[in-house]
Amino acid sequence: MVGATDFIGLVRARAGTATERQKTTAWPAAGRIAVLVTRDGTRSEELLFERPPTLADLIARAGEGAYLLGIGVTETLQHAAE
Repeated sequence: MVGATDFIGLVRARAGTATERQKTTAWPAAGRIAVLVTRDGTRSEELLFERPPTLADLIARAGEGAYLLGIGVTETLQHAAE
């Protein structure tokens, strides 16, 4: 247990619990992340990700000049069949 006056200890303890929480929390297999983008303003394209994408993931898949139109979660085929 970290004392209330040990600021560095409190920061390290919070960082440790956040890291542990991030490792144990997995994205549920209930759906995919669908990102709707446009590059020219007239046509749109839907990009699918297995996990929530980072900004770097979005730029890598859509390109630097793309505009983000929307983000949503789609159901997987397993759940749609049930």
